[in-house]
Amino acid sequence: MNKNRMAMASLSIMSAFLVNPAFALDLYVDNDTQQIYATPGANRVKLGSFEKKEDMDKLKATLKAEIEAELKSKPQLQAEKQENTPKVSATLNTALVDDVNVPQAQPKERKGYTPANISYGKNGFEFRTDDDKFSLAIQNRIQARFAEPFDGDPRTLADLDKDEKSFMIRRARTKLNGHAYVPWLKYYLQYDWSQPVLRDLNLTIDKYKWAQVRVGRGKVSYNNERVTSSGNQQFVNRSIVNDIFTVDRQQGIEVKGNLFPGKWYDMTYYAGAFTGLGVGERNNDDGNMMYSGRLQWNALGGEMKFSQSDIEFSEHPALNISVAANSNRSKCTAFETDSRSCRSLTDLIAPNTNRYRDPSKALKDGGPKSGQYEISQMMEEVHFKWKGFSFLQELHAKRIKDTLNNDEETKLLGGFVQAGYFPHRQLDFIPKNLEIAGRYAFVDMDTDRDYDKQTELSAVINYFLEGHFNKLSLQLSRLSIEDPIKLEKDAETRVWAQWDFSF
Repeated sequence: MNKNRMAMASLSIMSAFLVNPAFALDLYVDNDTQQIYATPGANRVKLGSFEKKEDMDKLKATLKAEIEAELKSKPQLQAEKQENTPKVSATLNTALVDDVNVPQAQPKERKGYTPANISYGKNGFEFRTDDDKFSLAIQNRIQARFAEPFDGDPRTLADLDKDEKSFMIRRARTKLNGHAYVPWLKYYLQYDWSQPVLRDLNLTIDKYKWAQVRVGRGKVSYNNERVTSSGNQQFVNRSIVNDIFTVDRQQGIEVKGNLFPGKWYDMTYYAGAFTGLGVGERNNDDGNMMYSGRLQWNALGGEMKFSQSDIEFSEHPALNISVAANSNRSKCTAFETDSRSCRSLTDLIAPNTNRYRDPSKALKDGGPKSGQYEISQMMEEVHFKWKGFSFLQELHAKRIKDTLNNDEETKLLGGFVQAGYFPHRQLDFIPKNLEIAGRYAFVDMDTDRDYDKQTELSAVINYFLEGHFNKLSLQLSRLSIEDPIKLEKDAETRVWAQWDFSF
């Protein structure tokens, strides 16, 4: 007798016993005399059916003996019983059988339904199905800032005279990321409520580390300062170099791969093709595409993530040395993640004026034309981390050719160097999570012209409550501008105080 047959036989015997009159007695009570009778009659009310205790005990003993005999003859059944068969207490009417193991019926599965669980991790609230086919992480971020006397990067002498002291919600974003159907098919979405604009929306095939493919809208993997999230920056905001040289977010396809991991010649490459108008336009303005490439030598410690400050207090030194190049032909000479992401450098320097000789200035007959500007640029970068010390350096060169104005060229040069350290390692009385950092940055708006440089000298104090997820920052910057027309130079001090909070 196997397990199922044994259980069914036991239940059948018990059922027969409980419904068989031989094992039950019906009792009646007379309403007038209150006497008990075993047969029905006039003025008698049925009390119920009552089993005979001695018969019940006998039946239970018989069932128990039969089950024990079966288990002794098949020892493996006992192990199977303990692992796979839940123990139940079967109550039929007033009979309780404690020693009978009955298989439980499995709940019927709903079509298209998969159980899931929820947890909280580095990406926020994480939902994941039990079969790991689907996952979703939701994270929100708030960046509250105080700026005095202004918030932006000044580009003209007039910008230095602004008095726009203010509190602001500088960034307010929601991120969704996870995978679908298979763990290596990943998705990412980021929306900015403060502008508002859909900043990122892409799919990544992450099956092979030597060739990961990303399709959709996102940052071009060109330079560290721009690719690193503003929430993972060492300073309150990016340097004055960023607006001039960034290729920002684009819509297209990018391939990334890590080659020869663990070797001294460990390399990471990025290569992509994009529409070249930023994220504000669906269609291209001509038949030309933006092409970008980055080659990174992971000289020490392997490939580092795009994140600044050595909050991990790296025990081993990590050094990445990179070069990158980008080319594009469009109506744009600068970019910003906005509904109007295709910009002109004159928008950043001197709107509605021709003060600067710049090929991106608007034409008299209605502004930049499709495919008017041919841009080529290059970048060199060094990134280092070790035991709380971090170092980042970038040098940019950019050439803009105006194809509708006698191929007039403008050459720009810019770069920065920054370093940070957690002084607790040297001075115990300083909090462990406190970092100090400094940065110097410069931009030469036209290398063929004198007296047009812009500089930034900044110092910042960061206090990491929960790494980059909960961070307080205070930054002081000295910003200087040279005017090539007036041949004048001026400078202003800017103060930033910021709380960056993710959950």
